Amino acid sequence: MNAFDIIEREIKKHAKTVIIGHIQPDGDCMGSSFGLFHLIKDNWGITPVVVNQDIRRFHFLGSWTLPGNTDYSDAFVIQVDNSTRERSADPSFMNAPSILKIDHHIVTDSYGNWNIEKQLSSCCQIIAGEAFSKGLKVSAEAAQALYMGMVTDTGRFAYDGVDASTLEVASLLLKTGFDMPSLIERIEVRSMESVRFMAQCYNDLRISEGGVPWIYVKQETIDRYHLSPDMVSQALSVMRNIEGHPVYVLFADLDGKVRVELRSERIPVVSVAMKFGGGGHKYACGARLAGAHMIPDVIRELESVLKEA
Repeated sequence: MNAFDIIEREIKKHAKTVIIGHIQPDGDCMGSSFGLFHLIKDNWGITPVVVNQDIRRFHFLGSWTLPGNTDYSDAFVIQVDNSTRERSADPSFMNAPSILKIDHHIVTDSYGNWNIEKQLSSCCQIIAGEAFSKGLKVSAEAAQALYMGMVTDTGRFAYDGVDASTLEVASLLLKTGFDMPSLIERIEVRSMESVRFMAQCYNDLRISEGGVPWIYVKQETIDRYHLSPDMVSQALSVMRNIEGHPVYVLFADLDGKVRVELRSERIPVVSVAMKFGGGGHKYACGARLAGAHMIPDVIRELESVLKEA
């Protein structure tokens, strides 16, 4: 079933439609949210509520509601780009009577009444592909948001998972006429604080005895440079493509825990993420640790994976 068959039916049954992403939202999460927002508004005249944490780099997409301020008692909820219910920006959405999950990660938790789970390059690709397949009106505003999610989650269409269908959908989005150069300029602009943070990351880069590059971004660093969660993730680029080191990991103090972001070049690492209660894709995944004392455990697991590869 096409996702929009479900959406068309359910938006008419409930008092409100709510779109929620995951905690610490990235471009694909916010692109999916606002792409869906415009698709629903433009095709059915219903204005959904978008719920997520406040990330200033995405303010150009529109406004949204912070978690904890929405009544889900008679809501149709669309949860996007989120593999597990615990990582929702507002986990109380599970009280809603009607839930649609749209996600592109490895399936570990099919928590929706309906689950559109396709392991494509991005959640935005799923949504855009379903919209075009359904013959919906796709405005320039919807296309801009969806294209942003696709381009950020694929590393400018360079990561694993990109195929001909990805580029076909991107081409259809471009045909709507949104200003693509301006969009790319918006998502690539960096503050001077971000530049200084990246300089520190080069100094903080370590390589374990087993050959795993890693960086730990502590709370004091986040506070010093006024970093949002997505800005912290930029540290991954410091470790990408280091010759002879195909597996790398970023640790960061966020929300009282230690966020783990695992990356690799063609060596599956999602099993490591799952050992620590996380998940994601084969080569790009994550988890959350109770504290920094668990960092050596993650590194040891990655060293084992690297040794066996």
